[in-house]
Amino acid sequence: MPTQAKRIWQQACDEYLQGQVSALSFSTWFTKVEPYLKDDETIALSVPDDMIREHIEDYMPLVRKAITRVSRQPFDVVVEVGVDEVEERRNGKSKTAPVAESAPGGRRLLLNPNLTFDNFIVGGGNELAYTASQSMANQHAHQFSPLYLYGGSGVGKTHLLHAIGNHVQKMMPSKLVIYIPTEQFVNEYIGCIKSNRFEEFRNKYRKADFLLIDDIQFLEGKEKMQEEFFHTFNSVHESGKYVALTCDKPPKSLTTLEDRITTRLSSGYTIDIQPPDYETRVAILNNLSETHQIHMPLDVIEYMAKNISSNVRELEGAFKTLTAISQLGAPITLEVAQNVLKNIVQPGAVKVIDSRHVMDIVSNYYGVTIADLMSKRRSQDIVLPRQIAMYLCRQKTNMTLAEIGDAFGGKNHATVIHAYDKIKDDLKSNTHLLEHVTAIEARLG
Repeated sequence: MPTQAKRIWQQACDEYLQGQVSALSFSTWFTKVEPYLKDDETIALSVPDDMIREHIEDYMPLVRKAITRVSRQPFDVVVEVGVDEVEERRNGKSKTAPVAESAPGGRRLLLNPNLTFDNFIVGGGNELAYTASQSMANQHAHQFSPLYLYGGSGVGKTHLLHAIGNHVQKMMPSKLVIYIPTEQFVNEYIGCIKSNRFEEFRNKYRKADFLLIDDIQFLEGKEKMQEEFFHTFNSVHESGKYVALTCDKPPKSLTTLEDRITTRLSSGYTIDIQPPDYETRVAILNNLSETHQIHMPLDVIEYMAKNISSNVRELEGAFKTLTAISQLGAPITLEVAQNVLKNIVQPGAVKVIDSRHVMDIVSNYYGVTIADLMSKRRSQDIVLPRQIAMYLCRQKTNMTLAEIGDAFGGKNHATVIHAYDKIKDDLKSNTHLLEHVTAIEARLG
């Protein structure tokens, strides 16, 4: 019989992950995972090597969401290297350092030691964010707190949060650093509702010297959680400690957050991180080659840098894919790169926009899943993204109403017409909605 962790992982893969990860990435990386229960609150994903670990970690927000939805429990999820050492870890004899570490008082950190200021590639689009993050980590500029970093997926926001935490841990080990993805923050709070352990939850976060919160867009639509977040934020900030947060959009675009929260988020230093320019992309690829000791020909690096421009994560994914191919014995040449990466890049061509692409961009923007958009759920946090996605499918593709309805899980054409008309009308008067749709259209390409 499969263990509880294996059942959860298999169901998460079958119902969520396979539908949102490319077939090549899933077969190359996700099939190598060996899950097990590290403790009552943690599922560990054990993998054979660091390369696979790094790639799985790129998808951790998606993985955590899938596991939470399947298990209906606020599990912590960590990735560890060494499938053959599972039993040793269970007996407390791990040979490899886990991703999660213990902090003072038994608090858990989720800092990735590989994400530092030293290996963050600085370019025109992120230089200000890098400088501000360093200043906060060195306690040189308290006026930067709260530090609010926003931008699209894969531009380096999470890297900078981890870099702040790792720097403080190294230089000021007596300081209490807590890094937490918002989704886990929410899940822990839900767990406290069930166990009535609110005081423990509040003490855990409000005593932090550096509170680093990732992807706060996940607070939207969660009124009770916003109340708890507001008081936690105030407690840390007003005690003279440091708060850094990331999001995929500016504070004023978080329309379902309370006004007092968006006002607080805007009170410090708000920085927009732009996708890397060509020179920065080349530098990132050269750094990856040196770090992993992989010879990547210049024409291959230039090919990837020219044709993968949206974010760093896609660039790293392409690099890891080619590296995996080389480990199988195939030489890395331009021809091989063009063939292997053909589903990622379309050099010299306009990117085709289809319903899947629209749904992918919209779901990432709003922090929901494609499965949510295709479902029958009627909660506002799902209805609005679904209507925007239907509107954009009508605007940006040649799909008929019936085809759009089919793409969204078999909705009828009347539902599609209603969604299109509502968004079209609301765009005339709702400036926040206009900002959201404009931002999504920019990401569609």
